[in-house]
Amino acid sequence: MNGIRPTVEIEFDDKYTNAKSKLIELVKALDGLTDAQRVQLAQEYITSYSMATSLEQFVNYMKNGGQA
Repeated sequence: MNGIRPTVEIEFDDKYTNAKSKLIELVKALDGLTDAQRVQLAQEYITSYSMATSLEQFVNYMKNGGQA
């Protein structure tokens, strides 16, 4: 099915418990990756975070009328 598998997800009402559950899921997902996949994921994350930060700085600069 093109690498897609439907799942049932449990979401908690308490935001803290929900965040903790998702963090555990993240750790389990990372444990399932090969070393090469972890490196690729880290590089993609750093690149996209850097681009988002640069765009946010540019938008804030333009909102300020181009003044530093």
